[in-house]
Amino acid sequence: MTMERHVSAKAVALYWMLPVICHATTWQDIADLEAHKAATHIHMLQLPSHIRWLTLSNGTRINLYNWKVVVFLSSTCSFCHQYDPMIQEMANRIGISLLSYSLDGKGDHTFPYPLTPTPEVLARFFGQSIPIATPTTFLVNVNTLTTFPLLQGNQSSFLSRLDDVLQVAVKGGLR
Repeated sequence: MTMERHVSAKAVALYWMLPVICHATTWQDIADLEAHKAATHIHMLQLPSHIRWLTLSNGTRINLYNWKVVVFLSSTCSFCHQYDPMIQEMANRIGISLLSYSLDGKGDHTFPYPLTPTPEVLARFFGQSIPIATPTTFLVNVNTLTTFPLLQGNQSSFLSRLDDVLQVAVKGGLR
């Protein structure tokens, strides 16, 4: 009888502790999931570890985290297949982030998962003065959403054009 009582006391104690043990494990599981989600989110956003500056040809310094290059492409565009790797490499080299949109909803080797632009996005970028064509590249101030056309077609003067457009933006009060 003593043995039964001893086993029963352990069983009762374990029974009463089980919700506490499960509760702690559940909270730890939730914390682990949230930490993983936060880590994945940070990785996907590629948040900067420090401010990245670009010095323009006139000596003006620009904080590149205030700017984003937006590329419009099409999976069937042969110019895009040539242009996209070049623009990706230059953007990586200077440290400016890229966002890609596909006019046909499909990516290419450089940008396998582009966004599909809505009619509002197309109107915002192309308006009535720029023909909708690929590849077309814009510069956007991420704070004001001011948009500047950079290049249209397969042109290799990206860095020179970026310098010119950023100088115009600075004269207009944007940094």
